[in-house]
Amino acid sequence: MFDDAAHVAGPGILMAACLLIGLAVGLLCYVVARSVSPTARPIAAVIGDAQLRIRRERAHQESTLFGLAMSFMPVMVPTVRKLPFESIRDSLAQRYARAGWPGGLSDDEVLAIAVLIGLVIAIPAIAVIAVFQPLAAPVGILAAILGPGIVSMSLGSRGDQRELAISRAMPFVLDLLVLTMRAGASLTIAMERVTTDYAGHPVGVEFKATLTDLEVGATLKQAFRNLLDRAPLPVVRTFVDDVIQAEELGRPIADTLERLADRVRIRRVQDAVDTAGKAKVMVLAPGMLVLVATLLVLFAPFIVRWYYGGYGGG
Repeated sequence: MFDDAAHVAGPGILMAACLLIGLAVGLLCYVVARSVSPTARPIAAVIGDAQLRIRRERAHQESTLFGLAMSFMPVMVPTVRKLPFESIRDSLAQRYARAGWPGGLSDDEVLAIAVLIGLVIAIPAIAVIAVFQPLAAPVGILAAILGPGIVSMSLGSRGDQRELAISRAMPFVLDLLVLTMRAGASLTIAMERVTTDYAGHPVGVEFKATLTDLEVGATLKQAFRNLLDRAPLPVVRTFVDDVIQAEELGRPIADTLERLADRVRIRRVQDAVDTAGKAKVMVLAPGMLVLVATLLVLFAPFIVRWYYGGYGGG
């Protein structure tokens, strides 16, 4: 009976294994292509140990699975350091920095988690294939490629969401800074208000890191340059440049930020108009298809009646 079940399930298992291996190879090609393709300026890992510890503690509190994964790090990290995965490590490190260093991990720990996820996928695949096709069991190790691929795509998606969240929140952050400073507060107190109102938001996290840099002795220029390195977005670059220039020239920072808020608000309106224009063009093709389908539905009975009537009359 077991042989019959194995004979019946064998082709299905092999097909599933082929699909798994194909997906793994596809993800490998994707990671390699992304690693060799030209990308934006890399994000420098300008983040202090204190902020890494804060992120790590927050991850421990929010997820028990994170704590379980970290229990394997004393064994996994020394192992991955001996593997020739430098290109994958660097690629994951850049995506991890762009995602905002979630969990406060080091670059080696990120690679170790990617390898661990690959092993979690590969070991069951090898076991299942070995039950039905023992000779084909070694090919299941290719499923380990899925680990770095999944981590890379997840970090890339998280980085996109982080940058979008910062870009959308900055106009409101500028307004909050201006209102707080107009009430007589200093720039650091206004930034503390931002970290309170945007606690857990990427903007609040980055402003908190900037305040930490100032507390440990960094100059205002260096702290804000670190902010730009952590979030290299156009609106953040303009904000940092204006604040540094106002500080160096002795101009009121509140007036500078108020003018910047007006420019950012106008820019958002222009971006909305441009997006609406692009959406109008993109909707044109589906709209034409819907129009043609509607015309066919309306006139199809008459066309069919005319065709068969004319054919019968002939």
